[in-house]
Amino acid sequence: PLLLYSLQAFEQCPAITGIIVVTNRTKVSYVKKLVIRFSKVLAVVAGGRTRTDSVRHGLGLLPEEGFVAVHDAVRPLVTPEMLSAGFRVCRGSGPATYGYQLDDTIKKVTKARIIETIDRKRLFAVQTPQFFPLHLLGRAHMAAEKKGIQAGDDCALVEYLGIKPRVITGPRYNIKVTTQEDLEIVKRLL
Repeated sequence: PLLLYSLQAFEQCPAITGIIVVTNRTKVSYVKKLVIRFSKVLAVVAGGRTRTDSVRHGLGLLPEEGFVAVHDAVRPLVTPEMLSAGFRVCRGSGPATYGYQLDDTIKKVTKARIIETIDRKRLFAVQTPQFFPLHLLGRAHMAAEKKGIQAGDDCALVEYLGIKPRVITGPRYNIKVTTQEDLEIVKRLL
């Protein structure tokens, strides 16, 4: 399973002291059996209805102080070096995420018609892991919960507080496995 590749990177990273795995409610028992060999896994918990809810469930098991990396297990090409570098940036200048500048032309489309070309000079594809001081991410999640805000990533929740996370230029190969084509690419890279 893809999860094991991510866990291996987290397990090997000296900056990581503990791991909380959040998974689908129906898979908690299965995932607990899978992760038994990883000494840094502290708990496996059921996720929520949305991504934001799931991260909040994991945060509930962490202390209020310290730092956290939020990662999607469907990005199995994360490395211990990426994690260490992300924590260094976060400790030095606050929230941070991996990403890379887009080089494709981006179009806004409605009903299969191009309605606008977006200037790509300031557009980045954002990835995980994303890094945060725990107190800040906890505050962002509390505010989002009160307002009923759901987000595609945790940087967006911090942005709602008026804080602008840093982008760490990351490797393009840190792709998210969403489609069968993505899986085939990742298989070749692993």
